[in-house]
Amino acid sequence: MSRINCTLRAMLLLMLVGFLLTCVLKARGATPATVDAEALLKRSDAYRNGWPSYVLRVKITNYEAGKADEEKLYEVSQKGPDKTYVEFMSPRDKGRHMLMLADDMWIYLPDTSRPVRITPLERLTGDASSGDVARTNYAADYAPVYLRTEKVSGDEFLVLELTARRKGSTYQRVLYWLRAADARPVKAEFYLTSGKHIKSASFDEYATVNGKSQLRRMTLSDEIRHNSHSVLEYSGIAPRELPDKLFYQGRTDRF
Repeated sequence: MSRINCTLRAMLLLMLVGFLLTCVLKARGATPATVDAEALLKRSDAYRNGWPSYVLRVKITNYEAGKADEEKLYEVSQKGPDKTYVEFMSPRDKGRHMLMLADDMWIYLPDTSRPVRITPLERLTGDASSGDVARTNYAADYAPVYLRTEKVSGDEFLVLELTARRKGSTYQRVLYWLRAADARPVKAEFYLTSGKHIKSASFDEYATVNGKSQLRRMTLSDEIRHNSHSVLEYSGIAPRELPDKLFYQGRTDRF
C-alpha cells in the first residue's frame, strides 16, 4: 500500500473519531463538571425574588376533586432572604399575620396576646404551607447538586437535587427542573425527611414586571391526597424599601 493511501486512511480515521466524539459529547449534554449548580439556583431564584426588597399579593385558590373549594388572599413583604412579613387579607382571616426571621416563624392571631411559633411545613391553606409563601429563596435554604439533563419536546431541562442546609428549610429534599436556556423553574417535587414524596409544583406562567420575568402562577399538588391541589397567583409585585421595624418580632401593633 502506498504512503499516500496510508496517509489518507489515517486522516479519514481521525475524522471519524472526531465525528463520533462530537456526537457523544452532544448526547451527554451538560455534566456535573460543566454545571455550576449554585449559580444556576441563584439565577432561578430571580424569577421569584426580583428585587432585594419588594411587596406582592398572593391569591390561593384551593381545589377538591377538580372543583374550587375556597380562596385566600395574602400580602407578602420580603426583605432579603431572611425576612418575610405576611398579612392575611381575606375577610375571615383579618387580624392574622405571619412573620419569618431566618429559621424562625410565628403567626399572630387576634385572640392571643403573644405570637405562636410555627414551622414552614405547617399548612397555611389547601396544599400551600407557610413556607411555600414565606420561604422562596431556595439558594439560601438548599444545597444544590446537578443530577441530569432531560429533553422534552425538543427543549432541554436541567434537574437539580436540593438538600436542606438549614433547619428553617421547608422541605428536606427537592427535585427541581429548570429550563436549560435561562434557568427558569418548570416543576419541582418535595420530599420529607422520611423520603416521602409529599407535594409537587408546576410553575405555570410568568410575566414581565419592570423589565424582569417574574412568576405569575404556580400549582401545588398533594401527592398523598391526589384529588387536591392549590393554585397560587401572584400580582402587584413591586420593589419597595421596607423598614426593619416591620420585621421586629416584638411589635405589639400588629393588629
